[in-house]
Formats: sequence, C-alpha cells, structure tokens
Amino acid sequence: MVTFKSRVLAFIFWGGLFPNLLQAQDTNFVKKYNNLVNLKTFVYNNGLDFWNKGSGLNYIPGIHSGIGFGAYCKYLPFDFSIRQELSFLDNNRHYHKRKATDMQLKGYVGRFAGDIFIQNYQGFYTREVSSYKYLYKGGEEDEENLTFEPDLNVFQFEASGKYIFNHDKFSYKAGVTAYERQLKSAGSLIAGMSFHYLKINSDSSLVNINNSEYLSASNFGINGGYAYNYVFGKRSTLFCSTMMGVNLSNPLYKSVSYNDFKVSAAFRFQLAYWVNFDKWTLGLTGMYSIIHQTFTKNTTIFVHTRKMELLLIRRLCYKNGREK
Repeated sequence: MVTFKSRVLAFIFWGGLFPNLLQAQDTNFVKKYNNLVNLKTFVYNNGLDFWNKGSGLNYIPGIHSGIGFGAYCKYLPFDFSIRQELSFLDNNRHYHKRKATDMQLKGYVGRFAGDIFIQNYQGFYTREVSSYKYLYKGGEEDEENLTFEPDLNVFQFEASGKYIFNHDKFSYKAGVTAYERQLKSAGSLIAGMSFHYLKINSDSSLVNINNSEYLSASNFGINGGYAYNYVFGKRSTLFCSTMMGVNLSNPLYKSVSYNDFKVSAAFRFQLAYWVNFDKWTLGLTGMYSIIHQTFTKNTTIFVHTRKMELLLIRRLCYKNGREK
C-alpha cells in the first residue's frame, strides 16, 4: 500500500534525481565527483547586526561563532547542516540571556540555485554611530561601555532563487559548496528573485511605533549579477559573486495600503577559496549582504548579515570504490 509518507519520499528522491541526470554540462569545464555522499565539518563566524538611522544606534548580537557538521547526497537537490554556538562577544557576561539560531538550506537543480536563511538572535549590545559611513570604522569597543539589551530579539528569514545563464561551462555549485569541481575558469550572468522577512521584538523604544509591541516588514524583489570561478594551480579555485537588486518593502505593523510600500536596494557579495584533492576539499567562504527596511520617517533599519566559514569536506561512497 502506498502511503502519504512514501509518496513524499519518492517525490523528494525523483525530484532531485531527474534534474541531475538531465542537466548537460561541458565535461571539459565541470567535473562531477563519482561519489554519493559528502560530509563536512566547519567552524564559522556569523553576524546579524542592524543600525537605526533615526536614533544612530548600532545593535550587535552577543553570540556569533561556533562549529558545525553537514551532509549532502548527490541525488537530492539540497544539503543540510547543524551548528553549535561556542564563542561570545565578552567573557560570559549575560550568558544565560543570549540565544542564537542560524540555519541555511542550499539547493541546486540544473540551471537553478536556491538559498534559505533563517536567523534568530536574542540579546544585543548597542553603541551609538553618528553616520552610516562610520559604522565599521574605529577599533575594538570596550565591552564595559556597551549597553546590553537582553529583551531585544531579531528574527530574519530570506529565500532566494537564481537562474544560471552559462550553466554549460560554469558550475555555481562548485563555487559555493565544492560538491562539483570547476576544471577551467568560467563565469556566468545570474538573475533571480528574493523574499525577505524581518521581525524585531523589544521592550525598548525601538519598536514603540503606533503602540505596536514589535516591528516587522517584508521585502520582495528582483536581482541580478555575475559569478566567476577562477581556476589556478593544480588544485585551487577562487569563486566570486556579486548580486544587486531592487526590492519592494512593506512594514507589517499596520494595515497594508499603497502608500506603505517603499522601494529599496539590496546587495550581496560572496567569496570562496577551495583546495581540491581526490577525496578531500578544504575551503574558506564568506558572504556579506545588506538590506534596509523603512518603518517611519525616523525609523529606517539597515540590516547587515555576514557569514564566514572554514570547511573540511570528505567525499564518501564512491562508485566502484574509487574516484574516476
């Protein structure tokens, strides 16, 4: 008897299998590894901070680093990973008042690539910044001079899809995850769409707008850019990608009307360096994005997301027991 669970599993399996079998790539430019499973371990430093243009305050999360483990099967269009936060901004001050969840799902099917980011941070430090251009200038902050706000909670969700124009010779998967390998340097134009949701809960005056207990807003937009894999030496690949877009944003704390929608810009930059061996890959990856949400004339939130990972990938379950 065919159950609902078996149908779902079959849909996931065949949905990932057929696009991978049908996609055609130039084997002189892209190598598909002859293995079934990839395991990875990594250390990371992630950040989600935001700046309120009206008040001039910059909000910095108290937790941002840790270790993680992940796995990927070539017949599925996505990979998954788990993360454990380890390090903190200060010496365990306010430890029990800080929490963090940081998740990412990556999917690749033929000419299409997709990403889902979920971040939830509890407990932020604040500092005053006079202007956006001074946001990252200056030395290390004295932790005793930072104000801690344990009630401040920020949730961010982002889903994006991309179309790879030069999929025949360029592997986006090789640049972002190293689950494939770029053999000759190549690049591609990229076009896509994205959805972004932001929610801020706090007892402070930051969210005291129209007697609301929280701020929330959504963004939907289109973007485009270029990505390139530069192959050099015997084993090295350098990946770079820049995406820029235009979003239509709407604050959700009040009723939706035409005048509530605002146009804003978005930017994302990715960089990765991979050293490839027969069964191992060592990599360093980084990502930076910025998006802003306008709630009122005096409340514009600039959200900065940064990710950096040092990874070690092991390829397992080779066909015929060896790499081609």
